[in-house]
Amino acid sequence: MIGNIYASAGRFDEAARQYGKALQIDANFAEAHNNLGSAYVMKGRLAEAMQEYQEALRIEPDNIRFLANMKLARAKAAIK
Repeated sequence: MIGNIYASAGRFDEAARQYGKALQIDANFAEAHNNLGSAYVMKGRLAEAMQEYQEALRIEPDNIRFLANMKLARAKAAIK
Protein backbone atom coordinates (compact mmCIF):
# COMPACT_ATOMS: atom_id res chain seq x y z
CA MET A 1 0.00 0.00 0.00
CA ILE A 2 2.84 2.42 0.75
CA GLY A 3 4.18 1.90 -2.76
CA ASN A 4 0.77 2.75 -4.19
CA ILE A 5 0.65 5.95 -2.16
CA TYR A 6 4.05 6.99 -3.48
CA ALA A 7 3.05 6.10 -7.04
CA SER A 8 -0.17 8.13 -6.73
CA ALA A 9 1.94 11.09 -5.66
CA GLY A 10 4.21 10.67 -8.69
CA ARG A 11 7.12 9.55 -6.50
CA PHE A 12 8.03 6.54 -8.61
CA ASP A 13 11.52 5.94 -7.20
CA GLU A 14 10.09 5.62 -3.69
CA ALA A 15 7.25 3.47 -5.01
CA ALA A 16 9.72 1.14 -6.72
CA ARG A 17 11.70 0.80 -3.47
CA GLN A 18 8.54 -0.15 -1.57
CA TYR A 19 7.51 -2.73 -4.16
CA GLY A 20 11.05 -4.12 -4.03
CA LYS A 21 10.76 -4.47 -0.24
CA ALA A 22 7.48 -6.35 -0.67
CA LEU A 23 9.17 -8.71 -3.15
CA GLN A 24 12.00 -9.36 -0.68
CA ILE A 25 9.34 -10.65 1.71
CA ASP A 26 7.41 -12.60 -0.95
CA ALA A 27 9.00 -13.02 -4.38
CA ASN A 28 5.74 -14.57 -5.64
CA PHE A 29 3.61 -11.48 -4.91
CA ALA A 30 2.32 -10.94 -8.44
CA GLU A 31 0.69 -7.57 -7.67
CA ALA A 32 4.03 -6.19 -6.42
CA HIS A 33 5.73 -7.31 -9.64
CA ASN A 34 2.97 -5.64 -11.65
CA ASN A 35 3.15 -2.42 -9.64
CA LEU A 36 6.93 -2.36 -9.86
CA GLY A 37 6.58 -2.74 -13.61
CA SER A 38 4.22 0.22 -13.69
CA ALA A 39 6.67 2.35 -11.68
CA TYR A 40 9.40 1.41 -14.16
CA VAL A 41 7.18 2.43 -17.09
CA MET A 42 6.65 5.82 -15.51
CA LYS A 43 10.43 6.18 -15.18
CA GLY A 44 10.95 5.14 -18.82
CA ARG A 45 12.66 1.89 -17.81
CA LEU A 46 10.65 -0.22 -20.24
CA ALA A 47 12.88 -3.31 -20.43
CA GLU A 48 12.77 -3.66 -16.64
CA ALA A 49 9.03 -3.04 -16.65
CA MET A 50 8.48 -5.86 -19.13
CA GLN A 51 10.55 -8.22 -16.96
CA GLU A 52 8.36 -7.42 -13.97
CA TYR A 53 5.17 -7.87 -15.97
CA GLN A 54 6.46 -11.21 -17.27
CA GLU A 55 7.12 -12.33 -13.72
CA ALA A 56 3.65 -11.22 -12.63
CA LEU A 57 2.16 -13.20 -15.53
CA ARG A 58 4.25 -16.25 -14.66
CA ILE A 59 2.63 -16.21 -11.23
CA GLU A 60 -0.88 -15.28 -12.43
CA PRO A 61 -1.01 -16.20 -16.14
CA ASP A 62 -4.72 -15.41 -16.52
CA ASN A 63 -4.58 -11.88 -15.11
CA ILE A 64 -5.87 -9.63 -17.88
CA ARG A 65 -4.61 -6.44 -16.22
CA PHE A 66 -1.04 -7.77 -16.06
CA LEU A 67 -1.27 -8.79 -19.72
CA ALA A 68 -2.61 -5.37 -20.71
CA ASN A 69 0.23 -3.66 -18.84
CA MET A 70 2.77 -5.87 -20.61
CA LYS A 71 1.30 -5.02 -24.01
CA LEU A 72 1.32 -1.31 -23.20
CA ALA A 73 4.99 -1.46 -22.18
CA ARG A 74 5.84 -3.33 -25.40
CA ALA A 75 4.00 -0.72 -27.46
CA LYS A 76 5.84 2.12 -25.71
CA ALA A 77 9.16 0.36 -26.29
CA ALA A 78 8.36 -0.06 -30.00
CA ILE A 79 7.65 3.66 -30.33
CA LYS A 80 10.94 4.71 -28.73
